[in-house]
Amino acid sequence: MDDHDDLGWADAGPGPGQSLGEIFCLTFVRDVDESEALRRIGGLPDTIAVRTPSDIGQLHTFDNGYPTVASVLRLGAWTVVFEPTGYQGADLVAALSAGTEAFSVLRHDYASSSFGYALDGELVTGFEPAFPVYRHGADPDRLLPQMRQVGYTDDEDGQFDEEIGRVLRLVQQFTGVLPSFEALTAPLTSSSFSPWFSTARKPAAGRPGHDGPVDAVAETRRLSALYGLAESPGLADALAATERGELSIVTPDSPLGRHVRAWLTESNRASWSLNDHSARHRMSDTERRRGYDLGWLTRALGAALQTDT
Repeated sequence: MDDHDDLGWADAGPGPGQSLGEIFCLTFVRDVDESEALRRIGGLPDTIAVRTPSDIGQLHTFDNGYPTVASVLRLGAWTVVFEPTGYQGADLVAALSAGTEAFSVLRHDYASSSFGYALDGELVTGFEPAFPVYRHGADPDRLLPQMRQVGYTDDEDGQFDEEIGRVLRLVQQFTGVLPSFEALTAPLTSSSFSPWFSTARKPAAGRPGHDGPVDAVAETRRLSALYGLAESPGLADALAATERGELSIVTPDSPLGRHVRAWLTESNRASWSLNDHSARHRMSDTERRRGYDLGWLTRALGAALQTDT
């Protein structure tokens, strides 16, 4: 079997033939089943359905709130999380690796492609597939022997030939498995997800025009009061628990979780509709400003619920 031919789809551009397009992410998690993998990335249980990549693409509309969707595929001891046109796995690989290990491969032709290997919640080795000499992580050289085996060199000018295919062959050195193009494009179990509900550590609270982090609890209270949301079910209790040093878990189907989901949807619409010519006019400036602020509110709340923040 010729790996070069098998993985041609990984680097192929849009058009006739096998291609996943210019943006996609594949994250491999060992000894974690499909349901647990979706939970770890922040899957929304009531959105689980069998979908193809085409079905997922059709969900990305204003009316649907531009959801982020991932599919899952079991290959031996590994579950592959596949994001058509998505990229979140690159940021969530460490969280997905808690108690196990995970690899993530992101193709992103408009930003930076990336590779990450994480072990028990810590990023061990990461690099851009075209520039493997510039590695980072807790142990940047951990995978160097296997990198040599799949053809990586010390060329600092970039290694663009079969950029994504080569890094997938690196993953195969450890997992012993790779998904086929046919498997990825077949109907698979999928769900909408939000990193807010994932097991990943949340970023510090911030505020537009303000340098550095802000007090997460205070910022949550300020923004929720500003938009008349301070009485949202569970919000006051969650903030009070934080101030007592207690951990609050907000699940997607809890009363507060459903409000967070609504705020995230408004934030998504405010941002994504700017690039959607058919929907740009569907939000007023006031509604868009509210959407942006609700995005900051969810960020502040996420940071507040981490008791060491």
